[in-house]
Amino acid sequence: MQSLAEKPQWAHLLHYRLHPLRGRYLSQNDSPEFFLATDGKEDPAAELKADLNAFLQTSQADNESAQCQFPARYHWLKQQLPEVAFSDQRCPEFEEWRDELDAHALTLIFPASHINSPSSMYGHTLVRMDRADDSRSKLLAYSVNFAANADPTDNELVFSYKGLSGGYPGVVSVMPYYVKTNEYQHMEYRDVWEYRLNFSKAEVDQFVRHIWETKDTYYDYFFFDENCSYRLLALLDASSERADLAEAFTYKAVPVDTIRALWQNDLVENTEYRPSAASDMEFKSTQVNDEVLAAAQALVDSDEDIESLIAALNAQDQVRALELSHAYARYLAIKKKQASPVLRKRTLALLSARAKRPATADFADVPMPAVRDDQGHLTSRAGLWGGQVSAFGETQAYSDLSWRIAYHDILDLPSGFVPGSQIQMGQWDLRVWEDEGVKLQRFKVVDVLSLSHQTYFQRPVAWAVTAGAERFLGAEAELHGYLKVAFGRAYETAFGRWYGLAETQLLADNQFEDGYQLSFGPRAGWLLQHEQVQAQIEANWQPLNVGDDTVRRSLRAEGGYALGQNLQLRIKAERQLFATGAGTAGVSEVSAGMQWYF
Repeated sequence: MQSLAEKPQWAHLLHYRLHPLRGRYLSQNDSPEFFLATDGKEDPAAELKADLNAFLQTSQADNESAQCQFPARYHWLKQQLPEVAFSDQRCPEFEEWRDELDAHALTLIFPASHINSPSSMYGHTLVRMDRADDSRSKLLAYSVNFAANADPTDNELVFSYKGLSGGYPGVVSVMPYYVKTNEYQHMEYRDVWEYRLNFSKAEVDQFVRHIWETKDTYYDYFFFDENCSYRLLALLDASSERADLAEAFTYKAVPVDTIRALWQNDLVENTEYRPSAASDMEFKSTQVNDEVLAAAQALVDSDEDIESLIAALNAQDQVRALELSHAYARYLAIKKKQASPVLRKRTLALLSARAKRPATADFADVPMPAVRDDQGHLTSRAGLWGGQVSAFGETQAYSDLSWRIAYHDILDLPSGFVPGSQIQMGQWDLRVWEDEGVKLQRFKVVDVLSLSHQTYFQRPVAWAVTAGAERFLGAEAELHGYLKVAFGRAYETAFGRWYGLAETQLLADNQFEDGYQLSFGPRAGWLLQHEQVQAQIEANWQPLNVGDDTVRRSLRAEGGYALGQNLQLRIKAERQLFATGAGTAGVSEVSAGMQWYF
Protein backbone atom coordinates (compact mmCIF):
# COMPACT_ATOMS: atom_id res chain seq x y z
CA MET A 1 0.00 0.00 0.00
CA GLN A 2 2.81 2.43 0.89
CA SER A 3 4.60 1.79 -2.40
CA LEU A 4 1.38 2.49 -4.29
CA ALA A 5 0.91 5.76 -2.42
CA GLU A 6 4.45 6.79 -3.38
CA LYS A 7 3.82 6.38 -7.10
CA PRO A 8 4.02 9.68 -9.05
CA GLN A 9 0.62 9.13 -10.64
CA TRP A 10 -1.09 8.96 -7.25
CA ALA A 11 0.54 12.29 -6.41
CA HIS A 12 -0.66 13.70 -9.72
CA LEU A 13 -4.24 12.53 -9.16
CA LEU A 14 -4.36 14.12 -5.70
CA HIS A 15 -2.24 17.17 -6.74
CA TYR A 16 0.38 16.47 -4.10
CA ARG A 17 3.52 18.58 -4.42
CA LEU A 18 6.63 18.74 -2.27
CA HIS A 19 6.16 21.96 -0.32
CA PRO A 20 9.33 24.10 -0.73
CA LEU A 21 9.21 25.36 2.87
CA ARG A 22 7.70 22.46 4.82
CA GLY A 23 9.78 19.82 3.00
CA ARG A 24 6.91 17.31 2.74
CA TYR A 25 4.09 16.51 0.36
CA LEU A 26 0.95 18.60 0.50
CA SER A 27 -1.99 18.64 -1.87
CA GLN A 28 -2.57 21.93 -3.66
CA ASN A 29 -6.30 21.26 -3.70
CA ASP A 30 -7.79 23.31 -0.87
CA SER A 31 -11.29 21.84 -0.85
CA PRO A 32 -12.05 19.37 2.00
CA GLU A 33 -14.46 17.55 -0.31
CA PHE A 34 -11.52 16.46 -2.43
CA PHE A 35 -10.32 14.02 0.26
CA LEU A 36 -11.89 11.05 2.02
CA ALA A 37 -9.27 10.75 4.78
CA THR A 38 -9.29 13.34 7.54
CA ASP A 39 -5.61 14.07 6.93
CA GLY A 40 -5.79 13.29 3.21
CA LYS A 41 -4.49 16.70 2.20
CA GLU A 42 -1.16 15.99 3.91
CA ASP A 43 -0.92 12.18 3.87
CA PRO A 44 -1.01 10.41 0.46
CA ALA A 45 -0.99 6.95 2.08
CA ALA A 46 -3.87 7.72 4.41
CA GLU A 47 -5.91 9.09 1.51
CA LEU A 48 -5.16 6.03 -0.62
CA LYS A 49 -6.27 3.70 2.19
CA ALA A 50 -9.49 5.65 2.72
CA ASP A 51 -10.22 5.75 -1.01
CA LEU A 52 -9.57 2.03 -1.44
CA ASN A 53 -11.91 1.14 1.42
CA ALA A 54 -14.59 3.38 -0.05
CA PHE A 55 -14.20 1.96 -3.56
CA LEU A 56 -14.68 -1.59 -2.18
CA GLN A 57 -18.08 -0.80 -0.74
CA THR A 58 -21.00 -2.37 -2.59
CA SER A 59 -24.75 -1.83 -2.94
CA GLN A 60 -24.36 1.95 -2.99
CA ALA A 61 -27.19 4.16 -4.17
CA ASP A 62 -26.88 5.48 -7.72
CA ASN A 63 -24.42 8.41 -7.95
CA GLU A 64 -23.69 8.28 -4.20
CA SER A 65 -20.63 6.04 -4.14
CA ALA A 66 -17.01 7.13 -3.89
CA GLN A 67 -16.51 5.48 -7.28
CA CYS A 68 -18.90 8.05 -8.76
CA GLN A 69 -17.28 10.93 -6.87
CA PHE A 70 -13.71 10.05 -7.87
CA PRO A 71 -13.84 8.03 -11.11
CA ALA A 72 -10.24 8.84 -12.16
CA ARG A 73 -8.78 7.56 -8.86
CA TYR A 74 -11.01 4.51 -9.03
CA HIS A 75 -9.97 3.76 -12.61
CA TRP A 76 -6.27 4.08 -11.75
CA LEU A 77 -6.51 1.90 -8.64
CA LYS A 78 -8.37 -0.81 -10.57
CA GLN A 79 -5.46 -0.89 -13.03
CA GLN A 80 -2.90 -1.01 -10.24
CA LEU A 81 -4.71 -3.75 -8.29
CA PRO A 82 -6.05 -6.25 -10.86
CA GLU A 83 -6.21 -8.96 -8.19
CA VAL A 84 -8.80 -7.01 -6.17
CA ALA A 85 -12.45 -7.80 -6.94
CA PHE A 86 -13.97 -4.32 -7.24
CA SER A 87 -17.70 -4.13 -7.85
CA ASP A 88 -18.60 -1.23 -10.18
CA GLN A 89 -21.36 0.97 -8.79
CA ARG A 90 -23.90 2.78 -10.98
CA CYS A 91 -22.98 6.40 -11.84
CA PRO A 92 -25.60 7.58 -14.40
CA GLU A 93 -24.98 11.31 -13.70
CA PHE A 94 -21.28 11.05 -14.49
CA GLU A 95 -21.92 8.87 -17.53
CA GLU A 96 -24.48 11.30 -18.93
CA TRP A 97 -22.09 14.23 -18.43
CA ARG A 98 -19.20 12.26 -20.02
CA ASP A 99 -21.32 11.29 -23.02
CA GLU A 100 -22.43 14.89 -23.52
CA LEU A 101 -18.78 16.00 -23.65
CA ASP A 102 -18.01 13.21 -26.18
CA ALA A 103 -14.27 13.94 -25.89
CA HIS A 104 -11.90 12.09 -28.23
CA ALA A 105 -8.93 14.46 -28.37
CA LEU A 106 -7.48 17.40 -26.43
CA THR A 107 -6.33 20.75 -27.81
CA LEU A 108 -4.57 23.37 -25.72
CA ILE A 109 -5.88 26.83 -26.58
CA PHE A 110 -3.68 29.89 -26.10
CA PRO A 111 -5.33 33.30 -26.52
CA ALA A 112 -2.24 35.46 -26.91
CA SER A 113 -1.09 37.99 -24.34
CA HIS A 114 -3.18 41.13 -24.04
CA ILE A 115 -1.32 43.94 -22.35
CA ASN A 116 -4.39 46.09 -21.75
CA SER A 117 -6.00 43.36 -19.63
CA PRO A 118 -4.32 43.06 -16.19
CA SER A 119 -5.75 39.56 -15.68
CA SER A 120 -4.16 38.19 -18.83
CA MET A 121 -1.08 40.23 -19.59
CA TYR A 122 0.92 37.05 -20.11
CA GLY A 123 -1.77 35.24 -22.07
CA HIS A 124 -4.10 32.48 -20.97
CA THR A 125 -4.53 28.78 -21.68
CA LEU A 126 -7.48 26.42 -21.65
CA VAL A 127 -8.13 22.92 -23.01
CA ARG A 128 -10.73 22.08 -25.64
CA MET A 129 -12.16 18.56 -25.68
CA ASP A 130 -12.61 17.75 -29.36
CA ARG A 131 -15.16 15.36 -30.83
CA ALA A 132 -14.19 12.33 -32.92
CA ASP A 133 -15.47 13.92 -36.12
CA ASP A 134 -13.21 16.87 -36.98
CA SER A 135 -15.76 18.09 -39.51
CA ARG A 136 -18.16 18.96 -36.68
CA SER A 137 -17.84 22.51 -35.53
CA LYS A 138 -15.13 22.88 -32.93
CA LEU A 139 -17.10 25.77 -31.50
CA LEU A 140 -19.63 23.26 -30.20
CA ALA A 141 -17.03 21.26 -28.31
CA TYR A 142 -16.58 21.77 -24.59
CA SER A 143 -13.55 23.39 -23.00
CA VAL A 144 -11.88 23.19 -19.60
CA ASN A 145 -10.82 26.44 -18.00
CA PHE A 146 -9.12 27.25 -14.70
CA ALA A 147 -9.51 30.77 -13.40
CA ALA A 148 -9.77 32.82 -10.25
CA ASN A 149 -13.32 33.11 -9.01
CA ALA A 150 -12.91 36.85 -8.55
CA ASP A 151 -15.37 39.23 -6.97
CA PRO A 152 -16.73 41.29 -9.90
CA THR A 153 -16.93 44.37 -7.65
CA ASP A 154 -13.17 44.36 -7.00
CA ASN A 155 -11.29 47.04 -8.89
CA GLU A 156 -8.10 46.23 -10.82
CA LEU A 157 -5.84 47.17 -7.88
CA VAL A 158 -7.69 44.84 -5.49
CA PHE A 159 -7.82 42.18 -8.20
CA SER A 160 -4.04 42.39 -8.65
CA TYR A 161 -3.38 42.17 -4.89
CA LYS A 162 -5.66 39.20 -4.35
CA GLY A 163 -4.34 37.51 -7.48
CA LEU A 164 -0.77 37.81 -6.22
CA SER A 165 -1.52 36.75 -2.64
CA GLY A 166 -3.87 33.80 -3.20
CA GLY A 167 -6.94 35.78 -2.20
CA TYR A 168 -9.22 34.14 -4.75
CA PRO A 169 -10.30 30.50 -5.05
CA GLY A 170 -9.30 29.03 -8.40
CA VAL A 171 -11.93 26.76 -9.91
CA VAL A 172 -12.05 24.32 -12.81
CA SER A 173 -14.99 24.98 -15.11
CA VAL A 174 -16.38 23.25 -18.17
CA MET A 175 -18.20 25.34 -20.75
CA PRO A 176 -18.93 25.36 -24.49
CA TYR A 177 -15.86 26.46 -26.41
CA TYR A 178 -17.79 29.10 -28.34
CA VAL A 179 -18.35 30.96 -25.06
CA LYS A 180 -14.60 31.34 -24.54
CA THR A 181 -14.02 32.00 -28.24
CA ASN A 182 -16.45 34.89 -28.16
CA GLU A 183 -14.74 36.22 -25.06
CA TYR A 184 -11.23 36.13 -26.46
CA GLN A 185 -11.59 36.63 -30.20
CA HIS A 186 -14.51 39.00 -30.25
CA MET A 187 -14.75 40.64 -26.85
CA GLU A 188 -11.05 40.87 -26.09
CA TYR A 189 -9.85 40.86 -29.69
CA ARG A 190 -6.98 38.46 -29.15
CA ASP A 191 -5.35 36.11 -31.63
CA VAL A 192 -5.54 32.44 -30.67
CA TRP A 193 -3.05 29.59 -31.11
CA GLU A 194 -4.28 25.99 -30.92
CA TYR A 195 -1.99 23.10 -29.95
CA ARG A 196 -3.48 19.67 -30.67
CA LEU A 197 -2.12 17.20 -28.08
CA ASN A 198 -1.26 13.61 -29.00
CA PHE A 199 -3.13 12.11 -26.03
CA SER A 200 -4.58 8.65 -26.68
CA LYS A 201 -8.31 7.97 -26.27
CA ALA A 202 -7.57 6.24 -22.94
CA GLU A 203 -5.69 9.34 -21.71
CA VAL A 204 -8.51 11.60 -22.88
CA ASP A 205 -11.01 9.42 -20.99
CA GLN A 206 -8.92 9.71 -17.83
CA PHE A 207 -8.73 13.49 -18.32
CA VAL A 208 -12.52 13.64 -18.46
CA ARG A 209 -12.82 11.52 -15.30
CA HIS A 210 -10.38 13.76 -13.46
CA ILE A 211 -12.17 16.94 -14.53
CA TRP A 212 -15.36 15.48 -13.08
CA GLU A 213 -13.77 14.95 -9.67
CA THR A 214 -12.14 18.42 -9.56
CA LYS A 215 -14.78 20.68 -11.08
CA ASP A 216 -16.63 21.23 -7.81
CA THR A 217 -13.49 21.80 -5.73
CA TYR A 218 -11.10 24.73 -5.53
CA TYR A 219 -7.43 25.64 -5.34
CA ASP A 220 -6.02 28.89 -3.99
CA TYR A 221 -5.19 30.96 -7.07
CA PHE A 222 -1.79 32.63 -7.35
CA PHE A 223 -1.09 34.85 -10.33
CA PHE A 224 2.60 33.91 -10.63
CA ASP A 225 2.70 30.17 -10.01
CA GLU A 226 -0.57 28.34 -9.30
CA ASN A 227 -2.37 30.04 -12.18
CA CYS A 228 -4.46 28.91 -15.16
CA SER A 229 -1.57 27.45 -17.14
CA TYR A 230 0.02 25.66 -14.19
CA ARG A 231 -3.25 24.04 -13.16
CA LEU A 232 -3.95 22.79 -16.67
CA LEU A 233 -0.55 21.11 -16.70
CA ALA A 234 -1.38 19.47 -13.38
CA LEU A 235 -4.70 18.24 -14.79
CA LEU A 236 -2.89 16.76 -17.79
CA ASP A 237 -0.34 15.13 -15.46
CA ALA A 238 -3.20 13.41 -13.64
CA SER A 239 -4.48 12.02 -16.93
CA SER A 240 -1.38 10.49 -18.45
CA GLU A 241 1.54 8.45 -17.15
CA ARG A 242 3.60 10.13 -19.91
CA ALA A 243 3.13 13.61 -18.48
CA ASP A 244 5.07 15.16 -15.61
CA LEU A 245 4.78 18.77 -16.62
CA ALA A 246 3.84 20.84 -13.57
CA GLU A 247 6.83 19.74 -11.49
CA ALA A 248 9.13 22.12 -13.40
CA PHE A 249 7.10 25.20 -12.40
CA THR A 250 7.83 25.93 -8.76
CA TYR A 251 7.92 29.72 -8.53
CA LYS A 252 6.36 30.97 -11.76
CA ALA A 253 4.28 29.55 -14.60
CA VAL A 254 4.19 31.85 -17.62
CA PRO A 255 1.71 30.47 -20.21
CA VAL A 256 4.24 30.39 -23.06
CA ASP A 257 6.66 28.48 -20.81
CA THR A 258 4.00 25.85 -20.09
CA ILE A 259 3.45 25.45 -23.85
CA ARG A 260 7.20 24.96 -24.28
CA ALA A 261 6.98 22.20 -21.67
CA LEU A 262 4.39 20.41 -23.84
CA TRP A 263 6.73 20.60 -26.84
CA GLN A 264 9.72 19.43 -24.80
CA ASN A 265 7.73 16.37 -23.66
CA ASP A 266 6.64 15.54 -27.25
CA LEU A 267 2.95 16.00 -26.42
CA VAL A 268 2.03 18.39 -29.27
CA GLU A 269 0.75 16.92 -32.54
CA ASN A 270 0.18 20.11 -34.58
CA THR A 271 -0.69 23.81 -34.30
CA GLU A 272 -3.26 26.17 -35.79
CA TYR A 273 -3.50 29.96 -35.80
CA ARG A 274 -6.80 31.83 -35.53
CA PRO A 275 -6.54 35.61 -35.98
CA SER A 276 -8.75 37.80 -33.87
CA ALA A 277 -11.48 39.99 -35.33
CA ALA A 278 -9.22 42.99 -34.74
CA SER A 279 -6.33 41.42 -36.65
CA ASP A 280 -8.70 40.52 -39.46
CA MET A 281 -10.09 44.08 -39.64
CA GLU A 282 -6.63 45.66 -39.59
CA PHE A 283 -5.27 43.31 -42.26
CA LYS A 284 -8.24 43.98 -44.52
CA SER A 285 -7.73 47.70 -44.10
CA THR A 286 -4.22 47.34 -45.57
CA GLN A 287 -5.71 45.91 -48.76
CA VAL A 288 -7.90 48.87 -49.73
CA ASN A 289 -7.29 52.47 -50.79
CA ASP A 290 -8.05 55.61 -48.79
CA GLU A 291 -11.41 56.11 -50.50
CA VAL A 292 -12.65 52.70 -49.34
CA LEU A 293 -11.36 53.33 -45.80
CA ALA A 294 -13.13 56.69 -45.65
CA ALA A 295 -16.34 55.18 -46.99
CA ALA A 296 -16.20 52.28 -44.50
CA GLN A 297 -15.85 54.67 -41.58
CA ALA A 298 -18.54 57.02 -42.87
CA LEU A 299 -20.93 54.09 -43.31
CA VAL A 300 -20.86 53.62 -39.53
CA ASP A 301 -20.24 57.10 -38.17
CA SER A 302 -22.64 58.90 -40.52
CA ASP A 303 -26.43 58.59 -40.75
CA GLU A 304 -26.41 59.37 -44.47
CA ASP A 305 -27.91 56.97 -46.98
CA ILE A 306 -25.68 53.90 -47.41
CA GLU A 307 -26.03 53.73 -51.20
CA SER A 308 -25.08 57.36 -51.68
CA LEU A 309 -21.97 56.96 -49.47
CA ILE A 310 -20.55 54.19 -51.68
CA ALA A 311 -21.96 55.30 -55.04
CA ALA A 312 -18.58 56.61 -56.25
CA LEU A 313 -16.83 53.26 -55.67
CA ASN A 314 -16.63 50.40 -58.16
CA ALA A 315 -18.55 47.19 -57.46
CA GLN A 316 -15.79 45.36 -55.60
CA ASP A 317 -14.77 48.39 -53.56
CA GLN A 318 -18.40 48.83 -52.51
CA VAL A 319 -18.37 45.28 -51.18
CA ARG A 320 -15.05 45.84 -49.43
CA ALA A 321 -16.27 49.07 -47.85
CA LEU A 322 -19.42 47.33 -46.59
CA GLU A 323 -17.48 44.39 -45.08
CA LEU A 324 -14.97 46.71 -43.44
CA SER A 325 -17.75 48.90 -42.09
CA HIS A 326 -19.41 45.85 -40.54
CA ALA A 327 -16.13 44.88 -38.86
CA TYR A 328 -15.75 48.46 -37.63
CA ALA A 329 -19.31 48.49 -36.25
CA ARG A 330 -18.63 45.26 -34.34
CA TYR A 331 -15.45 46.79 -32.97
CA LEU A 332 -17.36 49.79 -31.68
CA ALA A 333 -20.14 47.64 -30.23
CA ILE A 334 -17.92 45.10 -28.47
CA LYS A 335 -14.49 46.58 -27.92
CA LYS A 336 -15.57 50.15 -27.28
CA LYS A 337 -18.84 49.11 -25.63
CA GLN A 338 -20.84 51.51 -27.76
CA ALA A 339 -23.77 49.16 -28.29
CA SER A 340 -26.91 51.18 -28.96
CA PRO A 341 -30.16 50.75 -30.86
CA VAL A 342 -28.89 53.21 -33.48
CA LEU A 343 -25.68 51.25 -34.06
CA ARG A 344 -27.56 47.95 -34.15
CA LYS A 345 -30.00 49.34 -36.73
CA ARG A 346 -27.12 50.69 -38.82
CA THR A 347 -25.29 47.35 -38.64
CA LEU A 348 -28.36 45.50 -39.92
CA ALA A 349 -28.67 47.98 -42.77
CA LEU A 350 -25.01 47.41 -43.69
CA LEU A 351 -25.52 43.65 -43.73
CA SER A 352 -28.61 44.07 -45.89
CA ALA A 353 -26.71 46.24 -48.37
CA ARG A 354 -23.89 43.69 -48.51
CA ALA A 355 -26.32 40.81 -49.08
CA LYS A 356 -27.70 42.52 -52.20
CA ARG A 357 -24.28 42.44 -53.90
CA PRO A 358 -23.06 39.17 -55.44
CA ALA A 359 -19.46 40.38 -55.90
CA THR A 360 -16.81 38.98 -53.55
CA ALA A 361 -14.57 41.23 -51.50
CA ASP A 362 -11.61 38.99 -52.37
CA PHE A 363 -9.72 39.88 -49.21
CA ALA A 364 -6.63 37.79 -48.50
CA ASP A 365 -6.58 35.86 -45.23
CA VAL A 366 -4.50 37.09 -42.32
CA PRO A 367 -1.12 35.36 -42.70
CA MET A 368 0.12 33.12 -39.92
CA PRO A 369 2.90 34.84 -37.93
CA ALA A 370 6.34 33.54 -38.81
CA VAL A 371 7.10 33.04 -35.10
CA ARG A 372 4.62 31.70 -32.55
CA ASP A 373 4.45 33.19 -29.06
CA ASP A 374 6.11 30.09 -27.61
CA GLN A 375 9.01 30.45 -30.05
CA GLY A 376 10.20 33.79 -28.71
CA HIS A 377 12.96 34.27 -26.18
CA LEU A 378 12.68 32.55 -22.79
CA THR A 379 11.05 34.61 -20.07
CA SER A 380 13.71 34.94 -17.33
CA ARG A 381 16.80 37.00 -18.03
CA ALA A 382 20.28 37.50 -16.61
CA GLY A 383 22.71 40.20 -17.71
CA LEU A 384 26.31 41.25 -17.26
CA TRP A 385 27.13 44.88 -17.99
CA GLY A 386 30.18 47.12 -17.84
CA GLY A 387 30.23 50.91 -18.05
CA GLN A 388 31.35 54.21 -16.68
CA VAL A 389 29.75 57.32 -15.24
CA SER A 390 31.13 60.82 -15.77
CA ALA A 391 30.30 63.85 -13.60
CA PHE A 392 32.12 66.98 -12.48
CA GLY A 393 35.22 66.00 -14.47
CA GLU A 394 35.57 62.60 -12.85
CA THR A 395 34.89 59.16 -14.27
CA GLN A 396 34.12 55.95 -12.40
CA ALA A 397 33.82 52.48 -13.86
CA TYR A 398 31.33 49.86 -12.75
CA SER A 399 29.96 46.41 -13.53
CA ASP A 400 26.30 45.39 -13.27
CA LEU A 401 24.79 42.02 -12.52
CA SER A 402 21.15 41.89 -13.57
CA TRP A 403 18.44 39.30 -13.02
CA ARG A 404 14.78 39.49 -14.06
CA ILE A 405 12.10 36.99 -13.16
CA ALA A 406 9.82 37.81 -16.12
CA TYR A 407 9.01 38.61 -18.91
CA HIS A 408 9.87 41.01 -21.76
CA ASP A 409 11.08 44.57 -22.12
CA ILE A 410 10.60 46.72 -25.16
CA LEU A 411 14.19 46.28 -26.34
CA ASP A 412 14.31 42.52 -25.80
CA LEU A 413 14.34 40.29 -28.87
CA PRO A 414 10.90 41.03 -30.37
CA SER A 415 10.02 37.81 -32.25
CA GLY A 416 6.96 36.14 -30.73
CA PHE A 417 5.94 39.12 -28.57
CA VAL A 418 3.34 41.85 -29.07
CA PRO A 419 5.06 44.82 -30.79
CA GLY A 420 5.31 47.89 -28.62
CA SER A 421 4.60 46.08 -25.37
CA GLN A 422 6.65 45.59 -22.24
CA ILE A 423 5.87 43.64 -19.07
CA GLN A 424 8.59 43.22 -16.49
CA MET A 425 8.30 41.95 -12.95
CA GLY A 426 10.99 41.35 -10.37
CA GLN A 427 14.16 42.82 -11.88
CA TRP A 428 17.26 43.26 -9.69
CA ASP A 429 20.36 45.21 -10.79
CA LEU A 430 23.44 45.01 -8.54
CA ARG A 431 26.21 47.50 -9.37
CA VAL A 432 29.85 46.86 -8.47
CA TRP A 433 31.69 50.22 -8.37
CA GLU A 434 35.38 50.57 -8.94
CA ASP A 435 35.82 52.43 -5.62
CA GLU A 436 32.41 52.32 -3.92
CA GLY A 437 31.76 48.63 -3.38
CA VAL A 438 28.50 46.85 -4.25
CA LYS A 439 25.15 48.67 -4.28
CA LEU A 440 21.62 47.88 -5.36
CA GLN A 441 21.20 50.11 -8.39
CA ARG A 442 17.64 49.23 -9.27
CA PHE A 443 14.75 46.98 -8.25
CA LYS A 444 11.71 46.93 -10.48
CA VAL A 445 8.63 45.50 -8.85
CA VAL A 446 6.54 46.00 -11.95
CA ASP A 447 7.22 47.79 -15.22
CA VAL A 448 4.50 47.84 -17.87
CA LEU A 449 4.56 49.85 -21.09
CA SER A 450 1.97 49.66 -23.86
CA LEU A 451 2.77 51.55 -27.06
CA SER A 452 -0.20 50.26 -29.05
CA HIS A 453 -0.23 52.45 -32.14
CA GLN A 454 -3.04 54.34 -33.82
CA THR A 455 -4.71 52.80 -36.85
CA TYR A 456 -7.46 54.01 -39.14
CA PHE A 457 -10.14 52.32 -37.06
CA GLN A 458 -8.55 51.91 -33.62
CA ARG A 459 -7.32 54.67 -31.30
CA PRO A 460 -5.74 52.87 -28.34
CA VAL A 461 -4.19 54.82 -25.48
CA ALA A 462 -0.48 54.31 -24.96
CA TRP A 463 0.28 53.99 -21.26
CA ALA A 464 2.93 53.04 -18.75
CA VAL A 465 3.13 52.23 -15.07
CA THR A 466 6.23 51.26 -13.17
CA ALA A 467 7.13 50.99 -9.48
CA GLY A 468 10.20 50.01 -7.53
CA ALA A 469 13.41 51.54 -6.21
CA GLU A 470 16.40 52.96 -8.09
CA ARG A 471 19.26 55.46 -7.98
CA PHE A 472 20.02 58.37 -10.28
CA LEU A 473 23.29 58.10 -12.20
CA GLY A 474 26.47 58.43 -10.16
CA ALA A 475 28.28 56.49 -7.46
CA GLU A 476 27.07 58.83 -4.69
CA ALA A 477 23.39 58.70 -5.64
CA GLU A 478 21.04 57.37 -2.98
CA LEU A 479 18.30 54.82 -3.44
CA HIS A 480 14.75 56.17 -3.70
CA GLY A 481 11.36 54.59 -4.22
CA TYR A 482 9.31 55.53 -7.25
CA LEU A 483 5.94 55.23 -8.88
CA LYS A 484 5.55 56.51 -12.43
CA VAL A 485 2.37 56.61 -14.48
CA ALA A 486 2.01 57.90 -18.05
CA PHE A 487 -0.63 58.17 -20.77
CA GLY A 488 -0.38 59.29 -24.38
CA ARG A 489 -0.33 58.16 -27.99
CA ALA A 490 1.90 56.02 -30.19
CA TYR A 491 2.21 55.99 -33.97
CA GLU A 492 3.70 53.33 -36.23
CA THR A 493 5.58 54.51 -39.34
CA ALA A 494 7.94 52.97 -41.85
CA PHE A 495 10.78 54.37 -39.75
CA GLY A 496 9.71 52.88 -36.43
CA ARG A 497 7.28 53.65 -33.63
CA TRP A 498 7.01 57.22 -32.27
CA TYR A 499 5.31 58.04 -29.02
CA GLY A 500 4.52 60.88 -26.68
CA LEU A 501 3.28 60.49 -23.11
CA ALA A 502 2.37 62.79 -20.24
CA GLU A 503 4.05 61.32 -17.19
CA THR A 504 3.70 61.93 -13.48
CA GLN A 505 6.37 60.68 -11.11
CA LEU A 506 6.26 60.20 -7.35
CA LEU A 507 9.72 59.79 -5.83
CA ALA A 508 10.23 59.16 -2.11
CA ASP A 509 13.39 59.45 0.01
CA ASN A 510 14.98 61.87 2.45
CA GLN A 511 17.27 63.14 -0.36
CA PHE A 512 14.30 65.24 -1.50
CA GLU A 513 13.53 68.51 0.32
CA ASP A 514 10.23 67.34 1.81
CA GLY A 515 11.02 63.65 1.68
CA TYR A 516 9.33 63.28 -1.68
CA GLN A 517 8.92 64.82 -5.10
CA LEU A 518 5.75 64.73 -7.15
CA SER A 519 6.44 65.90 -10.68
CA PHE A 520 4.79 66.07 -14.07
CA GLY A 521 6.08 66.46 -17.59
CA PRO A 522 6.43 65.06 -21.11
CA ARG A 523 8.07 61.80 -22.13
CA ALA A 524 8.71 61.18 -25.81
CA GLY A 525 10.63 58.66 -27.82
CA TRP A 526 11.29 56.58 -30.88
CA LEU A 527 11.40 52.80 -30.99
CA LEU A 528 12.68 50.34 -33.58
CA GLN A 529 11.92 46.64 -33.13
CA HIS A 530 13.66 44.71 -35.86
CA GLU A 531 14.30 40.98 -35.61
CA GLN A 532 18.05 41.54 -35.60
CA VAL A 533 18.45 45.12 -34.36
CA GLN A 534 16.50 46.97 -31.68
CA ALA A 535 16.87 50.67 -30.79
CA GLN A 536 15.20 53.29 -28.62
CA ILE A 537 15.76 56.99 -27.98
CA GLU A 538 13.76 58.59 -25.18
CA ALA A 539 13.66 62.03 -23.59
CA ASN A 540 11.99 62.88 -20.30
CA TRP A 541 11.45 66.32 -18.73
CA GLN A 542 9.82 66.92 -15.35
CA PRO A 543 9.42 70.72 -15.09
CA LEU A 544 6.41 70.83 -12.75
CA ASN A 545 7.01 69.57 -9.24
CA VAL A 546 6.17 69.78 -5.57
CA GLY A 547 8.11 68.48 -2.58
CA ASP A 548 11.44 69.34 -4.21
CA ASP A 549 12.29 72.17 -6.64
CA THR A 550 14.82 70.25 -8.71
CA VAL A 551 13.84 70.08 -12.35
CA ARG A 552 15.01 66.82 -13.90
CA ARG A 553 15.69 66.07 -17.54
CA SER A 554 17.11 62.97 -19.14
CA LEU A 555 18.03 61.67 -22.59
CA ARG A 556 18.70 58.00 -23.17
CA ALA A 557 19.72 56.05 -26.28
CA GLU A 558 19.84 52.27 -26.17
CA GLY A 559 20.37 49.56 -28.75
CA GLY A 560 20.29 45.79 -28.94
CA TYR A 561 21.65 43.22 -31.36
CA ALA A 562 20.47 39.60 -31.47
CA LEU A 563 23.29 37.09 -31.14
CA GLY A 564 20.91 34.14 -30.96
CA GLN A 565 17.36 33.25 -29.96
CA ASN A 566 18.24 33.74 -26.28
CA LEU A 567 21.32 35.96 -26.38
CA GLN A 568 21.48 39.71 -26.97
CA LEU A 569 24.18 42.40 -27.00
CA ARG A 570 23.09 45.75 -25.56
CA ILE A 571 24.68 49.23 -25.56
CA LYS A 572 23.35 52.29 -23.75
CA ALA A 573 24.16 55.96 -23.29
CA GLU A 574 22.29 58.29 -20.95
CA ARG A 575 22.60 61.83 -19.64
CA GLN A 576 20.67 63.21 -16.66
CA LEU A 577 20.44 66.94 -15.82
CA PHE A 578 19.38 68.38 -12.44
CA ALA A 579 18.47 72.08 -12.41
CA THR A 580 18.16 73.99 -9.13
CA GLY A 581 18.44 77.62 -8.14
CA ALA A 582 22.21 77.13 -7.85
CA GLY A 583 22.60 75.94 -11.43
CA THR A 584 22.45 72.77 -13.47
CA ALA A 585 24.44 69.60 -12.85
CA GLY A 586 24.81 66.82 -15.38
CA VAL A 587 25.79 63.17 -15.13
CA SER A 588 26.53 60.92 -18.12
CA GLU A 589 26.74 57.17 -18.42
CA VAL A 590 27.78 54.78 -21.18
CA SER A 591 27.61 51.01 -20.89
CA ALA A 592 27.48 47.75 -22.80
CA GLY A 593 26.26 44.35 -21.72
CA MET A 594 25.30 40.84 -22.65
CA GLN A 595 21.85 39.45 -21.82
CA TRP A 596 20.96 35.77 -21.61
CA TYR A 597 17.36 34.54 -21.57
CA PHE A 598 16.64 31.30 -19.75
